[in-house]
Amino acid sequence: MRKHIIFGLSVAVILGMAGCSKDSGRSGPLARPISNEQLKEELTVLSDTLNGKWKVMMWSDSLKTQQMEEMLAAIPPAAMEAQQRSELQKALRRLRTLRYDRNTVRDSDRIDAYDAAQDSVWNALRAFLPEDGPTGVPRVDSLNQSITAHQTETVFYRGRYDQTAKELNTLLRRYKKQVPKLGKPFDTLQPAPLFQWVDKNAKSTEESEETGS
Repeated sequence: MRKHIIFGLSVAVILGMAGCSKDSGRSGPLARPISNEQLKEELTVLSDTLNGKWKVMMWSDSLKTQQMEEMLAAIPPAAMEAQQRSELQKALRRLRTLRYDRNTVRDSDRIDAYDAAQDSVWNALRAFLPEDGPTGVPRVDSLNQSITAHQTETVFYRGRYDQTAKELNTLLRRYKKQVPKLGKPFDTLQPAPLFQWVDKNAKSTEESEETGS
């Protein structure tokens, strides 16, 4: 699924780039002067916004898994063998152990594995539903619509998170010499990892400028 969201995230990246000045992300003389208090305020706003977006994203994902569990329970016994139901229950419980957190989100392989596992469970559940039209079980139909909506929102939530993370990272990079002087908790702030794939071997704009390449 991670590979499928690249297009959606690319749109967010393009929009973000359109609003940046030419010195975006640069440190040194090209960075506009800013007071310590103003820098603290901007860092606080971006950090709080990023935390809020993360919580909403995780809430949506948790609700999606919960609703898949509820859908499984709502599917009539006659429509699914006991062994199949048991296997899906185990797969759903396993999702909680596979999910990434704020530290492991930088591990693209883990995100890919989680997305693949979640898609696999969802596809297995949908295999017991009619291809077109309602199932005749209102609870199942309602959950089907809700889960589908949450699946679609995943791209949106990750894109919104990445956009704010980039803004925070740019601010930290632009004022990297000033941030350590702000005191706690600002002096320990680290760049936020992104969902968007980044070439770890590529030189950053800042590194290129400093080396003159």
